[in-house]
Amino acid sequence: MRMNVCVKISVFVCFHFVVHIANAQHYTPDSQEKDSITLFFVGDVMQHYPQIEGAKNPAGNYGYTACFQYIRPYLTKSDYVFANLETTLSDRNFSGYPRFCAPWQLARDLQFCGVDLLTTNNNHCCDKGAKGIKETIHFLDSLHILHTGTFTDTTTWLRETPLYIRHGKFKLAVLSYTYGTNGIPVTGGQVVSIIDTLIMKRQITKARLDSATNIIVFLHWGEEYANRQNEEQENLAAFLHEQGADIVIGSHPHVVQPLEYTLEGQDTCGITVYSLGNFISNQRKRYTNGGICVELHLVQNNGKTHYRMSYLSCYVFRNHENERLRYYIVPEPDAPALLGSRDSLLYTRFFQDTDDILQGRAAKYSDD
Repeated sequence: MRMNVCVKISVFVCFHFVVHIANAQHYTPDSQEKDSITLFFVGDVMQHYPQIEGAKNPAGNYGYTACFQYIRPYLTKSDYVFANLETTLSDRNFSGYPRFCAPWQLARDLQFCGVDLLTTNNNHCCDKGAKGIKETIHFLDSLHILHTGTFTDTTTWLRETPLYIRHGKFKLAVLSYTYGTNGIPVTGGQVVSIIDTLIMKRQITKARLDSATNIIVFLHWGEEYANRQNEEQENLAAFLHEQGADIVIGSHPHVVQPLEYTLEGQDTCGITVYSLGNFISNQRKRYTNGGICVELHLVQNNGKTHYRMSYLSCYVFRNHENERLRYYIVPEPDAPALLGSRDSLLYTRFFQDTDDILQGRAAKYSDD
């Protein structure tokens, strides 16, 4: 990995995106707003073997809609929902840690519940070698699910990077990078997008020249199970914002890490979420048994982008049903009614831990 920055930068000049938020948590667009878009980011989609077994029905088929039934109403309110797919997909030979391979129906049901785009490059994307990457892309393409991060060949990588999403006045450029693949080599002429500042700079420049209104960079980075970002993450986020990326979204630590606005004077010119934590997994240790979803509401007005950011904490509830574990993502507002006293100490502690980590740097999610 090449690092072109070596000092933390908290205030700098953003030469591409000029945006303003009078109050970062309570911005109210004026009557002249021209267009808007709502983005929703969720964390790591894990598939440990008990989850795979729990998704199997008596007929031997796999289904995950029950896992997402409580979070689905939140997903479907947004224009685009993004998630990190931290497993390969197949129709056979499934496995959990340390070499993940899940039923393709996982992607199908994520799509049904509102997920629009999956990043596929992370430290587990090569768990099943070249065949795993090929099959994962095949199933996502068959389902018409947007994806980026792994590619069947160099030509596809060059042609489809950045991935663009057009919505009204917005042209979003989506890029994704990982720190590595657990030492498993990329073979068969395939490409896994790796953190490399020279390549990142070139691809961000390409997005700017292609008239992207906003550049979203997903990063699989950081130290697992650390509740705070490290200096390398801070430096890399600062570097990306300097190049013109305005939204940086992190994964890999499997716990929530802080989020922040990057300022140029009194204006916001960047947003960084260091780690969203787990969207769904079998991990149960403190801090790992859930994650956050981040909602970004973007408004374009007179050539500027205005941001409003909020977060929604979600707890992963496991329940023994018919001699198997079933998994449910339970949003914080719904936890008391859905779970009552079940796991109350665990989910209460998780939500409080999350609030302590984020320290009020963004508002909590609200339907208002």
